[in-house]
Amino acid sequence: MLPHLEIPRAAWGPLLLVSLLIVLALWRSGTTPPLIAPSSAVIDPGAERSILPGQPTPTIVPLAGDFAQRNDLIVVSAEGLYDNPTQAQLAADLEQALNYVAARFGARPAAPISAYVGWEASCNLHGIAYTDQHVTQAFTCPDLPPRRAVNILAHEFVHQLAHDRYGPSHLQADLILLEGVATWGAGEYWLGGQSSFGTFVRRQYKEAGALLPLATHYAGRPIGDMNKLYYQWASFVEFLIETYGRDHFDALYVSGSNAPGSADYTGVYGKDLSVLEQEWLVWLDRR
Repeated sequence: MLPHLEIPRAAWGPLLLVSLLIVLALWRSGTTPPLIAPSSAVIDPGAERSILPGQPTPTIVPLAGDFAQRNDLIVVSAEGLYDNPTQAQLAADLEQALNYVAARFGARPAAPISAYVGWEASCNLHGIAYTDQHVTQAFTCPDLPPRRAVNILAHEFVHQLAHDRYGPSHLQADLILLEGVATWGAGEYWLGGQSSFGTFVRRQYKEAGALLPLATHYAGRPIGDMNKLYYQWASFVEFLIETYGRDHFDALYVSGSNAPGSADYTGVYGKDLSVLEQEWLVWLDRR
């Protein structure tokens, strides 16, 4: 039996939201290939719930339930959500996910991360990162495979690693880079067997003539557009790092002011976003 953890809500203090609630949708029709992501990464229809400009910060859900300490990770699952063997496997899988994304991102967390897997009665899978508190949360239900919560938390772990690497500037990062690096950093947890984000985006969107401009905001757009932007932004991050190196990307990441396209692309690369976007499009054709 895993030990039981009760931490009152008030203990967490004021919060600053630095991440989006993440839910990815995948529609299937017969044998039609996935439209949003490979089925091993994201399955079943859903709705992405994001925090839009001007909306209040959600209150953190207290970390209460069964827990296990895994080196840089404290895994907490809501009481009754999983049986003991599933809880133990979840903790092992989340530790593996953190190790994977840390190696891919290039840094370990500055302090242990609490990963809470809560029970969502509606089975509407979503996640959030409170990176100033080193708390990440995913909400699911017993009807969904635990692996799906692991996929979501892999993305949230990268948000935490970005905060630890970049400091307060992370809170104002250009949305392209904020969500792009978290999606890119999640790697195989969001690619489900595809070789790279560039390859995925070329095959799924570019060849179909379905790309959106990189500086598009997802506010008010359909779910499919939001998911598409996450994958486009991940491939753009992949392009910037592979083409110009990590040092330039790090300098770019700390120069934004939230809005997509707000980072100092010209100051860092000597080219504005529109020029870099055209280079990215050519790069996609080679993937």
